[in-house]
Formats: sequence, structure tokens, C-alpha cells
Amino acid sequence: MRTRRLALLCSTAVLALGGSLAVAPSASAAVAETNCNYISDTARPTVRPNDEGNAVRQVQCLINYYSKYSDWLDVDGDYGQATARGVYYVQTCNATDGGADGIVGPSTWNRLYNPKPACAL
Repeated sequence: MRTRRLALLCSTAVLALGGSLAVAPSASAAVAETNCNYISDTARPTVRPNDEGNAVRQVQCLINYYSKYSDWLDVDGDYGQATARGVYYVQTCNATDGGADGIVGPSTWNRLYNPKPACAL
């Protein structure tokens, strides 16, 4: 857990100083779907802060999957502060429709499965 926090802190510092984290996704969306299979590909419900369950696990898994720190989020199904930080990052970097509101809707789901290469955590 401490290593994950340090990695997140370092990543945030790099971005705050105007740097970029240009880490390409390690595999295709199809592989992510195979590895993150808490919900079906057609069942992408809206996920909000304080939600719980498999849809939250899917969000957490996808954030981890495209992260070079592949386990910085606990895939526990609880949408807490760490998950919110990951979702806000995905929304901000990928310029999702609706902006960075912390709500995982269609645009955010799309970017979780298909992040811009420069946005991979």
C-alpha cells in the first residue's frame, strides 16, 4: 500500500511540474475485458462515488490494468477516495464528455477501455 501511494505521489508530482507520463497501454481493450471481467461488456452502468459492487470493481480493475503501477487501487468494489482520484485522472487526461465529475458514464467507460496512450497512468 505504501509503495502504491508513493507511486501515485510521484506521478502526480511529474504531472504538476508540467511533465507527462507517456506510458502506452500494455495491451488491447479486448485483453483488458478478459482480465477485468466483473461485469459484461454490454452492462456498463453509471458508477458514482460511494457506490459499491461489481461495476466499481470493473472500474478499479481497468484503472489498474492501464497503469504501470498495476495494483495501485484495491479492487474491492468500494468507490472511495482512491478510486475517485483514478476516475478524475482518466476524465481529465482523456477530456471525457461532461468533464471531470467523478461519475463513470458512457464517455468515461469508453476511455477506461480505450485510454489515450499519453494518458496511461
